[in-house]
Amino acid sequence: MGIFDERFPGIDWHCDRCGAYLNSQEGFDDHKYLWKCTECGYKNSISRDDIYASDDEFNKYKD
Repeated sequence: MGIFDERFPGIDWHCDRCGAYLNSQEGFDDHKYLWKCTECGYKNSISRDDIYASDDEFNKYKD
């Protein structure tokens, strides 16, 4: 495993507040447990517990 390997390969991360795509934000690293969205400033949790199979599944739990 290299130093730049993703902790969660193939997972697309989106901001829980504004929906911005986090993976492409400068400096994004899914090895960090929190990521502050560069669009709105919201601190998003980056963990296995935050991975959902679909948008519908996410929407059931976000409220």
